[in-house]
Amino acid sequence: MSHHSKKNHSHEKQDAGNRMADEVEAGSSFSPQSGGEIEVPAQEYEDLKKKVVELEGLRHKFLLAAADYENAKKRNVRDKEDFIKFSQARILGDLIPVLDNFERAMGHVNTASVNASGEETLQQNLKTLVSGVERVQKQLTDILKMHGLRRIETTGQVFNPHFHEVVAHVPEEGKEDEIVDELEPGYLLQDRLLRAAKVRVRVSPQQKASAAEEKQDEIT
Repeated sequence: MSHHSKKNHSHEKQDAGNRMADEVEAGSSFSPQSGGEIEVPAQEYEDLKKKVVELEGLRHKFLLAAADYENAKKRNVRDKEDFIKFSQARILGDLIPVLDNFERAMGHVNTASVNASGEETLQQNLKTLVSGVERVQKQLTDILKMHGLRRIETTGQVFNPHFHEVVAHVPEEGKEDEIVDELEPGYLLQDRLLRAAKVRVRVSPQQKASAAEEKQDEIT
C-alpha cells in the first residue's frame, strides 16, 4: 500500500471518531466527569430539587396522618372503656332515691317496734310498713319503666315461645295454649327479651291423657 493510501485511511478513521463523539454529545444530557460525577442542566436540577421538596412534604404529611390515626385509636379505646364503665350511671342515679326510701321505711319500723306498747299498735305499724313498701315498689317500677323495662303480659294470654317459658301443663277444659298462671315474671328491655316469663299453660285433658299413654308405650 502506498504512503498516500495509508494517509487517507488514517484521516477517514479520525473523521469517523469525531462524528461518533459528536453524536454521543448531542444525544445525551449527561456528561461523565472525573470521579464518577455527572453534570445536569440547571433547569433539570431545579426541577429535581422541587420534586425532592414535594416528596419530603408528602412524607411529613403521611407521618402526621399516621400519628393522628394512632391517637384516634387510643381515644376510641378509652371512650369505649368509659362508656362500659359508666353506662349504668343514669339508671343507678335514678335508683338511689328508692334505696333512700327503703332505708327510711326500715328505720321507721325499727323505731315504731321499740315504742310499741300493744298488739293494736304493732298491727298499725305493720300496715304502715306495707303501705311504705308498696309506694317504694311503685317508685321502682316507674323508674325501670322509664328506662325501657317492660313486664311481659302472661295470665290469660296465648302462649308465645318468644316471650314465655312453659314450666308445666294444666289439663283442664278451656282454651288450649292459654296461660293459666305466672310463676316468674318476664321482662323486655325496649323490644328485646331480657328474661322469659315462666308460666303454666292449659292443655285439654284428652291431649294430656294421649301424651301420657304415648310415654307409657315408649317405656314398655
